[in-house]
Amino acid sequence: MPQLSPEPWLTVLLTVWTFFIIILQPKIATLTATNNPTPHKPQTTKTWPWPWTQTY
Repeated sequence: MPQLSPEPWLTVLLTVWTFFIIILQPKIATLTATNNPTPHKPQTTKTWPWPWTQTY
């Protein structure tokens, strides 16, 4: 069965990981976010006072 032969896929996997680790990872690590998130004030929602949820 050709799916179980690791020869072509192992080479492709090692080549892609080597490319990612050596070339792409340092470029991605140096990127900075241009739109920094700002903290938002949590919104309070007004709920309907159902008769069975009121405590006396």
